[in-house]
Amino acid sequence: MTKISEIYYTKSAPVLSFEIFPPKKEAGIELLYQTLDEVNPKKLGVDYISVTYGAGGLGDNTKTCDLAQYIQTHFGVTALHHLTGVNQTPESLRDILSKVEQADIENILALRGDLVDKTYVNVNYPYAKDLIYGIKQLRDFNVGAAIYPEGYTGNPITGISIAGTKEKIASGADFLISQFFFENDMYYNMQERLKNNYIKVPLSAGVMPIISKTQIERVTHMIGSSLPTELVNIVRKYEDNPEDLKKVGIEYALKQIQDLLDHGVDGIHLYAMNQPSVLKSMLPIISQEIKTKHFFENNIIDHG
Repeated sequence: MTKISEIYYTKSAPVLSFEIFPPKKEAGIELLYQTLDEVNPKKLGVDYISVTYGAGGLGDNTKTCDLAQYIQTHFGVTALHHLTGVNQTPESLRDILSKVEQADIENILALRGDLVDKTYVNVNYPYAKDLIYGIKQLRDFNVGAAIYPEGYTGNPITGISIAGTKEKIASGADFLISQFFFENDMYYNMQERLKNNYIKVPLSAGVMPIISKTQIERVTHMIGSSLPTELVNIVRKYEDNPEDLKKVGIEYALKQIQDLLDHGVDGIHLYAMNQPSVLKSMLPIISQEIKTKHFFENNIIDHG
């Protein structure tokens, strides 16, 4: 398939991608396959799909590789295989990279991973930059890294810290994907800081729609993302009406994306959470927005 950094550099329109995770149960996998079939990511112009790694790197993470390979062979869309440094050794890393390479996957998102309890360790790859460097020493993968518009409470060294971002790039990161955020000014401020420090690698803006009160409480606590007053009011207004909250949450995220596209971002990365309603309702709209905006910007007639 294609190296993702090449997509950013060669595509004239913003790059479109989304994230999914391998379901634990077979029924969940079949539903995901069915949803992807109905969405038809290739037809919608989706450039790549990222597939998450198991929590903390533990468990059977062969499902990540299996799902990534299926995406490439069945849908013809480039896959981005997540990988964490948690519980990783040089030997296990070598084995995983070999399997990923054999599956014809060329792109990896290298993450530190979360240390949930004492069974989770990251002695060999304590930070994402160490894992990125380890990957690049072993194989010629295209490697992406995460960046956090508001910083990351659990890992301040590699958050929006300019020094931490430069370390990831120096270690071999080819492109960046932002963690989700709910205020676009946070992203624009980050962009300005990167520009002022001559950091120019491709960067996609991560957007996650609010679909439930439980979800927003969990993710904001985990990531440390702040909520704008408008979104707080939405959650309060619809907290007892789950369907309306999901609908309004998706509308808010689409407004975010429209504004991001108007500001000329390199790409949009949708945190889809395996939700059929999110993929089916949002992807066609985002795809059309990108196509329309690209057509308009490339067909402007000067009547002066």
